[in-house]
Amino acid sequence: MSRGEEEAGAWIARLARHGEEREAIRFEGGRLDPTPIDYVELAESALEAGQRLGTLGLAAGDRVAVLAPPSIPGVTLIHALLDQGIVLLPLNARLQEPELDFILASSRARWLVVGEAGQQARRLAERAGCGLLRLGAASGQGPRLRLEVERRPQESDGSALESQRVGLRERGAALVLYTSGTSGRPKGAVLTRDNLLASARAQAQLLGPSAPRDRWLLCMPLFHVAGLSVLIRSALAGTAVALHPDFDSPRVSASLERGGITHVSFVATMLRRVLEERGGRRAPSDLRVVLLGGGPASSDLLERAAGLGYPVAPTYGLTEAASQVATRPPDAPIDPSGDRAAGLRPLPGVEIRIVDAAGHELPPGTVGGVEVRGPVVMAGYLDDPEASARVLRDGWLATGDLGRLDASGGLRVLDRRADLIVSGGENVYPAEIEAVLEAHPRVVEAGVVGVDDERFGRRPVAFVVWQGGEDPEAAGAAAALGRWCRDRLAAFKRPVEIRILERLPRTASGKLIRRQLEERVRQEPPSAPDPGRSWTE
Repeated sequence: MSRGEEEAGAWIARLARHGEEREAIRFEGGRLDPTPIDYVELAESALEAGQRLGTLGLAAGDRVAVLAPPSIPGVTLIHALLDQGIVLLPLNARLQEPELDFILASSRARWLVVGEAGQQARRLAERAGCGLLRLGAASGQGPRLRLEVERRPQESDGSALESQRVGLRERGAALVLYTSGTSGRPKGAVLTRDNLLASARAQAQLLGPSAPRDRWLLCMPLFHVAGLSVLIRSALAGTAVALHPDFDSPRVSASLERGGITHVSFVATMLRRVLEERGGRRAPSDLRVVLLGGGPASSDLLERAAGLGYPVAPTYGLTEAASQVATRPPDAPIDPSGDRAAGLRPLPGVEIRIVDAAGHELPPGTVGGVEVRGPVVMAGYLDDPEASARVLRDGWLATGDLGRLDASGGLRVLDRRADLIVSGGENVYPAEIEAVLEAHPRVVEAGVVGVDDERFGRRPVAFVVWQGGEDPEAAGAAAALGRWCRDRLAAFKRPVEIRILERLPRTASGKLIRRQLEERVRQEPPSAPDPGRSWTE
């Protein structure tokens, strides 16, 4: 039996050892005084849930898909699955039915757990041939849950079912998280219990030990590795979680203002909206760490947060590495260049290197592909050995991101390799242009993609959300931003067109969906600028 399997079998016992004096979780769904649940209550309820799963014929290695909003019963179910070695497959609630059909079919989930057993859920379960369970609370938002059978799974041959379980069980699989599908078809990253434990322990080493009264504010979705990792970290340390049903900047601001929140995870758009909601108020005194991931953040945003006392820890991570792989702690020195997004330190036990297209390691200061090695790296993609072989070589995970290391091993992530725009032989990083645009006082957020260009190969096109009530066209927003870029970017980096949108397409975890912007550009290409000139010049 592997270490991961041993710890999975004792997962609920681990929860109970934290005792009834330790708050485990409270649901902050709008009530001013939510009732906290202690660790003994959570453990007892998770044990009951595990017994219920056993009566349904579920065993270690089986796959259970969950399509339900965040709740305490839902968290209880997650802990029960971890304890039993049953593989959790969280589903993104924003996906369309064909996308969900693909994931359910390719994952071969035995049961689908939903919050509401509506027509869509029934259609999904029927097409996938899986069982359908409705998740509910035994009373209110307490930890005790109900799992009501709405549909039984199709009968299957016992030996065939066991063979499906074996591979995941032997690897100690805990989660199958499908990539967000921001480009291409999603793949299921298999994360083991050892991956999750290694990630949680390494973060504790980098950021410092937890205190008994620490409390994480969890407003990231639980179908995303960043949200799930908060639950794992808190369970290991015995700290509390303030669970929000979703990200809502007024609710998050109110929770911070009430005090007691010591840690929170955001992506850049979340942090920006919280700062706007709170106006010029300084960070609450209890707040010790703001993990900021989901892609490179602009220097302007980081400077603004730092000026208000927010202890931001810029973070680089990915689903295939169980969340974080590199972070700059809030108290770490700023890079000599003044770039607050640089100098991210690999988590203890994690190695990072920069390689060229042939896989050869590059010296410090050279831009190349980011690769990661260590106990946080996934076991592979579910039932997809070819895709696994493309990204896993000799223990190294090819992330698909571009970055560079400084002389001391600090990481600066520049962009996704797939998003790189090569214009006239020059590398143009969309994140750099986005940071310049978002530094404008009237820009809420920006997204940049490439458009084909006969002369230069590719040129950047920018999409911007403009702040203010007046018509952006009447306000001359695009022209003003063109002048802004002209003063701050080399000519080959300047957008050939700037388009104003009401909002940018993003995944539930806050990542920009560039392919939707690229599709808009394909459907409505920019008018050709004068030869050799950008209209912003």
